[in-house]
Amino acid sequence: MTAGPKRYALRPVRSPQEWAAYHAIRRQAIFAALLPGQAYDETDPDEVAPGNFPHVLLHDGEIVGVVRIDLIGPSRAGLRLVGIRSDLQRQGHGRVLLKLAEEAARLLGRPEIIINAHPTSLAFYLANGYRQGEWRNAGPLPASLIRVGKRLP
Repeated sequence: MTAGPKRYALRPVRSPQEWAAYHAIRRQAIFAALLPGQAYDETDPDEVAPGNFPHVLLHDGEIVGVVRIDLIGPSRAGLRLVGIRSDLQRQGHGRVLLKLAEEAARLLGRPEIIINAHPTSLAFYLANGYRQGEWRNAGPLPASLIRVGKRLP
């Protein structure tokens, strides 16, 4: 998938180098920055569980962001650990990542998106059409996170 005048692509992780970048971004931009004290496990079985799809966002061929798209039941997808490289945040990459992840979920037949948002990211998701509310998920809501959702057009 590509978007915008700049060349972006969201695609499943393909190579050992992409896996290394995927884990590095999650470790730095999410765990170190937002979840200090929580260990990040590259070997978490959720990464390769059926129905879970790790993706990288490329901008002009360079990996700038990550997301895992998890299928939740017949109509929903969860966007998990959405992250942009720390040195590239607040440059519009997150909005592109979110748009492309929504498109990917729609192509997987999932018209509803659920995200467990960190409080520091809540305004970003609300500005992109997400709402707090009755969004249910297969799993519990982790402490200190806020569940938001969106029905795709």
